Amino acid sequence: MNLAKYREKTQEHRWELALFLSILAVGIFLRTFHFADWLHFEIDQAFDFDLVAPAVSGGIQNLPLLGPNVGGGLLRLGPAFYYLQYLGAVLFGNTPAGHAMTVLLLSIAAMPLFYLFCRRYFARAEALGLLAIFATSLYMVGYGRFSWSPNVLPFLMLLSFFALLQSVSPNEKHPARWFLAAVASVTVTSQIHFNSLFAAPLIAVAFVAIKRPRFPWKIWLAGLGIVFLFYTPVILNDVKNHKENYSYLKEKFAKTKPSDIFAGQTMAQTVQYSAAEFFFINTANDQINGVKLKGYGFECKTCRENLGWKVLALVLFFASFGLLGFKLYTEKNPERWNFLLLTLLWFGVSLALIFSIAQSYRMYPRFFLLISPLAIVLYGFVLQLLAPAKNKVRLGLFGFIVASLCFLNLQKIVPIFAQLQQASTVPDKAMALETGDIFPNSNRITLAQQIQIVDYIQAQSELNHFQVYLSSKSEYEPAFWALLDQRSIHYRDTIGEKTLFANANYFDIRASSASEKIDPKFSVLATAEFGILKVYMLTPKIEFLVGTSQPESTPKLTAEMQTVSQLLTWKKLFQ
Repeated sequence: MNLAKYREKTQEHRWELALFLSILAVGIFLRTFHFADWLHFEIDQAFDFDLVAPAVSGGIQNLPLLGPNVGGGLLRLGPAFYYLQYLGAVLFGNTPAGHAMTVLLLSIAAMPLFYLFCRRYFARAEALGLLAIFATSLYMVGYGRFSWSPNVLPFLMLLSFFALLQSVSPNEKHPARWFLAAVASVTVTSQIHFNSLFAAPLIAVAFVAIKRPRFPWKIWLAGLGIVFLFYTPVILNDVKNHKENYSYLKEKFAKTKPSDIFAGQTMAQTVQYSAAEFFFINTANDQINGVKLKGYGFECKTCRENLGWKVLALVLFFASFGLLGFKLYTEKNPERWNFLLLTLLWFGVSLALIFSIAQSYRMYPRFFLLISPLAIVLYGFVLQLLAPAKNKVRLGLFGFIVASLCFLNLQKIVPIFAQLQQASTVPDKAMALETGDIFPNSNRITLAQQIQIVDYIQAQSELNHFQVYLSSKSEYEPAFWALLDQRSIHYRDTIGEKTLFANANYFDIRASSASEKIDPKFSVLATAEFGILKVYMLTPKIEFLVGTSQPESTPKLTAEMQTVSQLLTWKKLFQ
């Protein structure tokens, strides 16, 4: 397209371009506003930070050959997420915020990618409406604001399937290149989360098997080479460690037993969970997270609460699925039919995985990151019934519904932002929180607040230069030690009967409303309030002392750092 035609086309669609850029600007603002100050940084983030930080400061050879573990067990995925996090930290700093920049940038990039994905089927106005929901969704915004391996799934799933659609498009000039891009993206996606390990490749393989694209044998061979290359770290790790990680995978499947729940009940619960989660992603109305459903879904008291919203969620779920089936049956355009086929595969495989989870676990929002963009696409089929089609009344109704969904999401985002802002100043008794939302727990603990506490601990310890010991909830303690370690205040040991020394600084960090009493072996020297957290500076009572100070030696490693030290890195591999 020459410059004159480009200008003509831009002028023709100037209002759509302006709306697209405006939506994008709003989405970027919601994801970046006070990003570093309000960062969620707790046990999982601290573990990833402790693992990647040595590679940033000491060299890329310190990166591990394996990635995040599965469900807290010994089995680990591939290291793709850590390598992505490493790139962010190198570019933006070896800090918690720098490590989280990869998630933020991919969350931002997911917005235009989502629009392009939707344009494979929807008209411009429809795609812009869905983009507005995606950009303002509490779910999509929240998971784009902190570092966690599942948080990059929306971008990677979109990239994988957009590239896959391009690879079979009859209008694409370079389908083989897009196919290789899809292979690379699917392979990376399979290393991000246990669900995506199975879902992304299965969806892609099923789509390719149905479409049967004709590529030269060199392209198929190159695709296999990409898979092998990206899984080289995992293969080398198992060669070095005598198939240890592979044995954990077999063990995990061996322990998986059929559910005692009748399959019909589990399917009913799966549908209700999925319908409620799709509703949450689109409206920010959360009616089910954290609830373990019983029977067919409405048999327990908590399952019947807010029944009207839950019924509406089910109606929209079945309506969107029914429309998908109808459109797939009647669609004649091959490009649009490919989109619908991929949507059906994405939906079906993901639902099967959710079914397997629902048999034994409570459902949480993060389980749906795999399918979150599709939740908005499926609602798009319902909204398409009101598509403008150059009719001002229908355009107005369509715009009103999209704006209402955006408003519902913003109505939840604003108070959450206010809570994050007040986290370091307002006691938790005054902080009204919903029990189920996107965060791993319902507390509002921010990085800025944690840094204030670390500043306080450092200032107190510099008065006497004694060793530091602290106690806190398991979710917070690793994060505090990761931040203290950056200031050369290293972990010595847990507070216990054998670590009570006269020349030591003891700190107990807990919620300001915590009812637990201070350990009777200590006296309180000082207290400091940091919003919903309170820090107690303690000293052991003389009758419980075991010595003057802990002998100087190499500082011990926290439980998280012990795990990090045991992982095989590239440096250890070639030593």
